[in-house]
Amino acid sequence: MGLPLEGIRILDLSWIWAGPYATKLLADMGAEVIKIEAARAYDWHRGPVSPAPGAQGITSYPDGVPGERPWNRSGWFNSLNMNKRGITLDIHTPLGGQTFLELVRISDVVIENFRYGILERLGFGYDVLRCTKPDIVVVSMPAFGNSGPWRNYIGYGVGQELLAGMAHMTGYPGEDPMKSGINHGDPITGSHAAIAILSALFRRHRTGQGAFIDISHMESSVCLVGEYILGFQMTGRNPDRMGNRHPAMAPHGIYRCRGEDQWLTIAVESDAQWQCLCEVMGRADLAKSPQFTDVLSRWCHQDEMDSAITEWTQRMDAGEAAALLQNAGVAAAPVLTSRGLLNDAHFRARGVFKTVTHPETGTHLYPGMAWHMSSIKNKPYSSAPRLGEDNSYIYSELLGMTRRRLEEMEQEGVVSTIPQERRIT
Repeated sequence: MGLPLEGIRILDLSWIWAGPYATKLLADMGAEVIKIEAARAYDWHRGPVSPAPGAQGITSYPDGVPGERPWNRSGWFNSLNMNKRGITLDIHTPLGGQTFLELVRISDVVIENFRYGILERLGFGYDVLRCTKPDIVVVSMPAFGNSGPWRNYIGYGVGQELLAGMAHMTGYPGEDPMKSGINHGDPITGSHAAIAILSALFRRHRTGQGAFIDISHMESSVCLVGEYILGFQMTGRNPDRMGNRHPAMAPHGIYRCRGEDQWLTIAVESDAQWQCLCEVMGRADLAKSPQFTDVLSRWCHQDEMDSAITEWTQRMDAGEAAALLQNAGVAAAPVLTSRGLLNDAHFRARGVFKTVTHPETGTHLYPGMAWHMSSIKNKPYSSAPRLGEDNSYIYSELLGMTRRRLEEMEQEGVVSTIPQERRIT
């Protein structure tokens, strides 16, 4: 049986993280995703044309080597854009714009995450696209949405957690707000976009109608903090910063283990689990202590309790300690590094990481799909497209373009496989 979205074609104008993550999810489900870039405005995650020696940043070149064509060797780009086709097309030009509309006519979805109004100013607003293809689904993902007083503002992942209130809740007691180590708003927005596209395609199947989907990165981030917003309405109080602690569990934290930078997470939600933890640690005295008899007393004496737990964990290997606690019914897990993720026996058994060979980076493990569907055999992963890799197939075979016209587009710089230095659009 084929994959669920086979036969669906998506024109992907998005870049960086949120949009490409949405289309990666759909490509994994079988959709034909055509990633559209321009030689002068390609996806930022490809990195610079001429990176500085030793540069990594958002690119992460294999073995730290940019190579002759670094724009094809970025680890982050290659991870987010597997299973997609890739073409170059400068839609700023008349010929490029005409070609883009030809692609729209044979596609089901168009997605972009530019600043508000860019696609419309280029002459490709929703009204134009649905005149070209009446049942087209168009997804627009500016940082602050397509309406409201902030719609013209620029936004990136670094600001999403802060403006959504997440950073105010994150940090240690008595210290400043703290941003997480990653921009959670991007993948959350991408997930929301993928779900919205599936919903629009299902509606189109029933009604024959297309749709315009307006998605705000900021609103996607706000959706993650619902309980705190409800709490403020009921109590008038902002949540306290608690570090790794929990408002209703104790102990709940990350504890140092044996070895360099090795850590173990433990979360105890009941008195029975606390008794089990004490038994595993060989600390019957803690189980009987009046300071730790119930969750409230443990919560009020967390410093003393955490010190006692650390005395045990720092003598233990994180993985071995986690196994002992799990077997006793206590939620615990080691804090895995990248190496730990790749070597983890459970992840290997589940097939989380897929072996993919890229023509310019070689063979590496990449994160695969987080779902398995019965009666459907997932197709082998294809590597992310090199810049303009599928120009010939898309333009010649899919659009039936003559060689003369393709040469004309190449001469005018409408299509290319060699980028220009990245500029901000």
